[in-house]
Amino acid sequence: MTVENTSNWSPLEHMAGIVVVGRENYIEDMEAQGQKQLVASVLFPTERNGDFEALGFVFGDPLPDDPLFCNAEFPEGWRLVASDHSMWSEIVDETGARRGSVFYKAAFYDRRAFAQLDKR
Repeated sequence: MTVENTSNWSPLEHMAGIVVVGRENYIEDMEAQGQKQLVASVLFPTERNGDFEALGFVFGDPLPDDPLFCNAEFPEGWRLVASDHSMWSEIVDETGARRGSVFYKAAFYDRRAFAQLDKR
């Protein structure tokens, strides 16, 4: 799975979505779908705070069509899990302990992403 770059959608697609479900629901649905796509993908934000490589993460180059993200390999057993807020996901280790977080705002008008490690 990949993460859709909602800022590349046409204005007509956005207008149709807003007309059908309303502006607030349209944006909230977009952000929820972005979180689902992110946690099901092998992508990770290119903006990162912390020494992820020292923990065993391996990152590729930024995606040419979406420089917010790159392909990533996580340490064995680590993964992203959705939180109860659609813009925040948790980085958990092989034991399920939270080790960091990822912010991803999928809204087309202000799309951004970053990852950070928790202080230990």
